[in-house]
Amino acid sequence: MKNLEDMYNKIPQSICKDGCSLCCHDVIQFTPEEEANMGGYAHDGHCSHLVDNKCTIHNARPLICRLFGSSEIMKCDGCKPERYLSKEETMEILQAYDLVQQLF
Repeated sequence: MKNLEDMYNKIPQSICKDGCSLCCHDVIQFTPEEEANMGGYAHDGHCSHLVDNKCTIHNARPLICRLFGSSEIMKCDGCKPERYLSKEETMEILQAYDLVQQLF
């Protein structure tokens, strides 16, 4: 996994229950590339891209948002993934992500 797209593609797709925004209330980590893709980021109790309890940048969301609800170690009752990533798979993606971040 050498780039963000490779990492994103390793994460199973997940369907969130309508109105689920649990992952949108934590301060998140992202790369400068992800911040540019998001069009910036602000947090005031929730993500600035959460509007009417929906993510307005779903296709451009950063890695941590993609992992939430799709991993055994980041489960969400409101999300239904194709399958859960194992702890090992999650850690492999996070380690690759850490290496990408070190480039900036």
